[in-house]
Amino acid sequence: MDNVTLRYTEGSSYKEYRASIEPKDGGYVVNFAYGRIGNVCNFGSKTPKPVSLDKAQKVFDALVNSKLEKGYQDVGGNGIKVVGNVDQKVQTGIKPQLLNVVDEEMVEKLIASPGYMAQEKKDGERRMIGKVGSTVTGINRKGQEVGLPEPIAAEIRKFECDLVVDGEQIGEVFWMFDVLECDGEDLRKRPAKDRYLIAAGLCAVTAWPVQIVEAAFDKVGKRNLFSETKASKGEGVVFKDCSAPYTVGRPNSGGPQLKYKFTQSATCLVIGQNGSKRSVALAMATTNNGMVEVGNVTIPVNFSVPPVAALVAIRYLYAYPGGSLYQPVYLGERTDVDVDDYATLRFKQGSEEDEV
Repeated sequence: MDNVTLRYTEGSSYKEYRASIEPKDGGYVVNFAYGRIGNVCNFGSKTPKPVSLDKAQKVFDALVNSKLEKGYQDVGGNGIKVVGNVDQKVQTGIKPQLLNVVDEEMVEKLIASPGYMAQEKKDGERRMIGKVGSTVTGINRKGQEVGLPEPIAAEIRKFECDLVVDGEQIGEVFWMFDVLECDGEDLRKRPAKDRYLIAAGLCAVTAWPVQIVEAAFDKVGKRNLFSETKASKGEGVVFKDCSAPYTVGRPNSGGPQLKYKFTQSATCLVIGQNGSKRSVALAMATTNNGMVEVGNVTIPVNFSVPPVAALVAIRYLYAYPGGSLYQPVYLGERTDVDVDDYATLRFKQGSEEDEV
């Protein structure tokens, strides 16, 4: 089985990344570990379930190449090409539909309702992709052109028609959950279920870099999807009104597309660096349009310490009534949001287990 050790030691960085293909349950998984050289590493897997050796090799190669692109050393080979407009933020005019959060009581109603479908909420970066002829363009949640890994672009080119699709990009994999345009037809006014079935049909011809986010439609299927996503420590579940059109933007409340998250997340403002420590102080918006300090977060060794005034993504379990986040985890800088897009932290009085 393939395995590599990559190191990055430029400037103040002294970090290591290891990846390997390993047999498991009759298939293969791609595992990784990262951390400071000589220290205990953090571990994870790029394949939630065992896959074929061929697919595992593709995932492994894409992972290694992405690290080589960032300057890691000690293995040969070429890095994955990035296609599209990487530097200039050209506005495309294509923007996504955004979701409001629901509580667990509402989740039970949505699972029971035959009018709603459910999909896993993938924990990546929102990405729409447009294709005209052989030209493939990545589009972020602000409607701006962004680069795409060549493997994703190559799979999108396999579609015979011009199109615009919506999904989530996690590394070098695009998880499609909707299609907005296809073969010259604007599908936004079509029911969500119809659009999903078209998207699923498109993905039937693609390989690993482009996958469909599977949907469940009946009560049993939605219940199983919810339970399995929670058990696998997924980010959450999205519920969609099967009959609703695709509407750009976020409603003031409710709406035809709703999300339930198993963990909380927020976009925070970096308000200070803590000396020589790998941690920063954070603040974020409150419901009364003010700002509140929400404590510090440690920056993992595989990330650069963000500068003051940067917007960063943070995952946490809950917030104390005074403002500090409990068990914050740094996920990286946000380049696809503005100051006005801060997620709002809503505090609840009560026990530490109260959700925020």
